[in-house]
Order: sequence, then C-alpha cells, then structure tokens
Amino acid sequence: MKQNLVLKYFTEICKIPHTSGNEEALAKYITSILKKAGCKITTDKLGNVHVSKNGKLKVPGICFQAHLDMVGEKNIDSHHDFKNHPIDFYEEHGWIKARGTTLGADNGVGIALILAIFTDKTVNHGPLEALFTVQEETTTIGAIKLKNDWIKSPYLINVDSENDNHIVIGSSNCCDFHGSLAIRRKPRENNTTDLSIKIMNGAGGHSASEIHLNRVNTIVEVFNILKTVSSKSNFQIIDVKTSSQLNAIPNYCEVIVNIDQHHVNQLKRMILTQFNNLYTAYSESDKHLSLVINAVKADKEPLILNDSNKLINLVTAANNSLNNFDVNFQTTTVSTNLGKLVTSNDEIQLSWLQRSNTEYDLDKLNNKLISLFTILNGSYKIINIAKGLKADLNNRLALQIQKLISTKFNRNVSLLNTHSVLEIGDIVRHYPTITAVSIGPNIEYPHTPRERVEIKSILYIYDLMKEIVKTIR
Repeated sequence: MKQNLVLKYFTEICKIPHTSGNEEALAKYITSILKKAGCKITTDKLGNVHVSKNGKLKVPGICFQAHLDMVGEKNIDSHHDFKNHPIDFYEEHGWIKARGTTLGADNGVGIALILAIFTDKTVNHGPLEALFTVQEETTTIGAIKLKNDWIKSPYLINVDSENDNHIVIGSSNCCDFHGSLAIRRKPRENNTTDLSIKIMNGAGGHSASEIHLNRVNTIVEVFNILKTVSSKSNFQIIDVKTSSQLNAIPNYCEVIVNIDQHHVNQLKRMILTQFNNLYTAYSESDKHLSLVINAVKADKEPLILNDSNKLINLVTAANNSLNNFDVNFQTTTVSTNLGKLVTSNDEIQLSWLQRSNTEYDLDKLNNKLISLFTILNGSYKIINIAKGLKADLNNRLALQIQKLISTKFNRNVSLLNTHSVLEIGDIVRHYPTITAVSIGPNIEYPHTPRERVEIKSILYIYDLMKEIVKTIR
C-alpha cells in the first residue's frame, strides 16, 4: 500500500488495540504525535483528549472530532483477540480490508486524517482544535459527559461519516434498551435430545446506515422460525449464543433446544422448510445465509415450556429493523436492532439499540418494549441516551463546504440527515452556539468483518480538509 501521511498514521493505528473501553493506548499514541507538533493537549478522567494549535491564517477556528474506539466484530472461525492483537489488514483493488475482523476504519481513518492535518507542515491554516472521544460505539459517554469549556472554535467538523458524496447536517437520537426475564429450568426428561439450530453467515452490517438494506437479523429470524414451528412441535429452549454488538446487525445466532427424540426429524424438516422460505425472501441481500442443525449435549437444563414460549413470543413481538423512512432525505428515521441475547441459569437478558430522528418516536419505540416486559413481568432499563443533531438546511458551514467542493473539486454533494448516531448531537448540546457537520471517506460494511475503506476517497477527504482550514469563513 503506497503510503502518504494519512495512510501512515492509519497503519500505526491498526497496530494498536482500541475497542470500546480499551482506548488508552491509542490516546497515548495520539498525544505523543501531537505534542511533538507543538500542540496544547488536555485530557479528562474519561479519557477524552482535546488538542489546540495556533495558525498563521486569520480565519475562524475549526475543531475536528473523531472517536477513539472501534467495533470489534469477527468471523465465527476467527481467533483474533481485539484486546491484544493488531488488525491484520491488506489492500485489494483500491480498498483497505481486514482478514476476518472489522477494520476499524470507523473511526481510525478519521483519527488519521486529523493527525495529518495537525502535523503536515505544508498545510496553511488558522486556529485548529481536535477532540477525540471515548466509547462512541457503546455508550457515547465521552460526548455525553464532555466538558463545557474546551472548544473555542465556532465550527465543528466530525470526521465519522461514511460517504464522500454527503455532508451530514443532522443525526439520530438513540438509546440502549436492556430488558431481562426471570426463567425457570427443569431436568431433562428421558428420551430427549438437545439440538443446536444455527443460522450463520448473515451479511450483518451497521445497525443505522445499513438497517434499510433488508439484511437478516439472525436472532430475530431464528426465533421467528421457532415461533412458526412451535405450534406443531413441543420443545424447550436451553441456550442462545450470538454476536453481541448492539450497533451491528447480528450475523449469526445459535439456539439450543431440548425435544423428544422421536420428534427430532420432524422438527428438522419443519425448520429446514422455514429456513428455505427465509433464504428465498432474503436471497438478494443475504445470499450466504446457511443453516446448521446438530445434536449436541448442552451444559444447562431446559427452560420450562412456559418460559421458553415467553421468550419466543417476546422476540417475535418486538419491533425490529426499519420502522420509518424519510423519502426527502432518502434515509431511515426510526429503527431498532436486537443485538444481544444472553442466557444464564435463572435469567435472560436482551438488548436493543433504538434510534430515531425525533425524540417522540424514540419514546414510542421504548414504550412498546416497556409494555412487553411489563406484560411478561420482566424488568428493564434505558441507558446511554444520546442526543441527535437537528438538521438545518441553512447550515452555514455545510453550505460553504458544498460550494468549495463544487468549485475546487468539480463535484456535487448532497446534504444528509443521517440515521447514524454521531457525537455532534451531544457536543452541540454542550456548545449550543457551534455550527457542526460531518464528513468522511467511503466506508462499506462498517461494524462487520467485511468492512473496507476506499483509499482514493481517503485522499480526497484529506485534500478537502486542507482546503477547508484555509478557506472557510
């Protein structure tokens, strides 16, 4: 891979493990680079980093922002340890990809772009600031609890969007909904068999930017199949194993059930029929889906039939995927993603990531789950509430960048109200007079092991940033 300054920094970032909650080493790397560049650096107890640098040009200050953490998703057969192993990446046909894991271009490339702007001695600029926040991919706690006296610039540019044909002027509200159900187990009856039912190789994807692409949520679809066949076959759920990133559409799910051994073949046939129907319905968007059914020996006892059915009914009754679409901005405005389901001996925990471009519809999503858990005598909590940025078509910064791109780069870009949760919403809450947008290079399949970033697009965004810091008024 031919190196320039941005790609050099991204290469170094890939060597440093930095999933959510494990960002300290990357923060140290960033501060060491920027101290050498003569920047003033401040950190807080959460691990957020603020950087400032004087400039020679008499232009308004600009604060660039990126998050330090990445999503750690991997193929089911991968032995990668995100806490200790570097990302094994390579170039293919002009794109950077990783072997069997997420790449971390979200938001490692944004960090690399900011480092380059601050250290490239050929860049002419006015006052510059940078803000690097923690745990954007999980709790957004870095932005939510950001200090109110750091940023002095009138403009904020978040470098975390994933399409270089857009300037993002609005983002989504979101929260995590965690619910739990008490369960009871009973000893296996004689002449029963434990069966593993596994749907694998889903396309997965980002639970915001790709939620509208008809991707299979494997948790939801396994339970939908079980609901369909449950009227003709008595079985009890024992265990559930699946991916566990709330902001990624689950790409595999295994449910282990206990069933009378005389009914095993009948259950297999019914499940296969339903899976074939699923595959037909999603053959364009999820053509690599596969089904595996095996006899196993589970290490837990089965749930009693009533609790097994409760769980099936809960998962199938809850909202899933895209719930509303804005035809004007051509983007999803309301969605939910069941991203985590964990069983213990006496409890089942389920977690959804809820997103909406309005607070009202976010409450509406939560109210449905609250009602379901209330009916089932479960418990719940709503946490990590992140504020969206209300779209403004007269955004002064966005209109200047749009004109700059047209005149300098001969490209037409659109203004986007994204469904993604960008930290600019919470940052603007702390700094209400600031004008904010988001830009970024082309990143495909974020939050999945197929994640990739286009090299040509990285270089274009860097050239754009160099023009921005010397021309924006």
